[in-house]
Amino acid sequence: MNSVHDCGGDDGFGRIIPDGYDGTEPVFKSEWERRMCALFMATIVGGLFTDEDFRQSRERLEPSRYLTRSYYEQWWFAVARLMVEKGVISPAEYRAEIARMDAGTGTGAEARS
Repeated sequence: MNSVHDCGGDDGFGRIIPDGYDGTEPVFKSEWERRMCALFMATIVGGLFTDEDFRQSRERLEPSRYLTRSYYEQWWFAVARLMVEKGVISPAEYRAEIARMDAGTGTGAEARS
């Protein structure tokens, strides 16, 4: 059974490669996205979790979050959930940041404004 992340080959999702992207470096629309990418790499290299853990965490995102959030916001949700599961941050901290994001004042708000 397909879930929300299984959209390969489906019509209606637009281009996958951003206009102007030449494939030579990551695309960051704002500085927080660059920091999110660095945090992800540090958690993988540091052994906090594996790339498979990360993939599974992204796949567990609620469809409404998966389809309405930017690429790096999806990364944030996945990494933050794993940090809760590993005891790095508390569930309350996670919920508070989600509330800030939903209100447009948290991580990535500048990318959506």
